[in-house]
Amino acid sequence: MNYTGKVVIIGLLFGVLLAGCSQNEDSPSNSSPTPATEQNQNVNSTNNEGEGMAEAEPLSYTAEQKNEISEAAKKAGLDEVYIPTVGLGSDDYMDRVEAKENQVRIVFIRGSITQSKEELKPTNEIASTKKVELSKDVSGEWITEENGATYLYFEIDGLHFSMQSAKDISQGDYERAAASLKPLL
Repeated sequence: MNYTGKVVIIGLLFGVLLAGCSQNEDSPSNSSPTPATEQNQNVNSTNNEGEGMAEAEPLSYTAEQKNEISEAAKKAGLDEVYIPTVGLGSDDYMDRVEAKENQVRIVFIRGSITQSKEELKPTNEIASTKKVELSKDVSGEWITEENGATYLYFEIDGLHFSMQSAKDISQGDYERAAASLKPLL
């Protein structure tokens, strides 16, 4: 066999190998998805704009972090506090918790979530707003101030939430994290 024939055969074999490796993990042959896969599928389905559609990164908390969040909630006078179960982007993790009167702010390396019994919308001049559906029960609003700062606002069970970052953010990642909020048990 000549050199050109070998190159063609190797190219075809390589193509077949790539096609086999790129099968979708959610194909019908995988009939029993894990609970985490189901959650990520549900969370991803809330963002219809295709923005930041990478798989959501699950977040885990140590017992010490959960205790820190719980203590901050008590200090702020909140009976209940919510934590996201997926990150605000890839490789996200909790950095610290801050508490002040009526507010708990959980700071991650990719942004922060503030929750309060009181309204958290900005008092500065608003340039634009955009309504979004975070889950079947929760809708939110992206608010951009005149200075360019962008925030995601929403309400769950009488608590007001504000999500923001000092850096450019993927709105899809933030919407998935907001949809994943669960009460801290």
